Amino acid sequence: MSTPPLPERVLGYLSGHTTLNLATHGPSGLWAAAVLYVNRGLDLYFTSVVTTRHGQNLLETRRAAGTINDDCTSWRAAKGIQLEGRVDLVSDVDERHRVVSDYLARFPFATALWHGVADAAVIARDPGIHAFFRLTPARLHFMDNEHHPQGREELAMA
Repeated sequence: MSTPPLPERVLGYLSGHTTLNLATHGPSGLWAAAVLYVNRGLDLYFTSVVTTRHGQNLLETRRAAGTINDDCTSWRAAKGIQLEGRVDLVSDVDERHRVVSDYLARFPFATALWHGVADAAVIARDPGIHAFFRLTPARLHFMDNEHHPQGREELAMA
């Protein structure tokens, strides 16, 4: 059985996971936070309060790195994504509406962030303190020690 092309494996991995371990840097130094994401292609969308340390770092530098990975108990089982890229606030209401719809479909419990409001159009117009961010990878590596023990593979970015 042949291995699917790298882009297919990366997109499959992204759709099968939910948590981005986000690393940021800003005036207060380095910081990390776990955020729940949805993806549209390779772009990762997540919500966070802009006054948090990582929120402030993202607004200041517009850059982040991160990992999405499996918990594992052996080196051979290690699998995941390492990435870095540009981060932008999702300010366009139409784009934010699509993202909120995807986010609530994947994480229905997230309506609690908006006091039980489940209408994506309402949230998109006024997300309150929970801004939406888009991380567009500039570099992305996929590691799968079970199938590629020689090392990680870099996905070429357009």
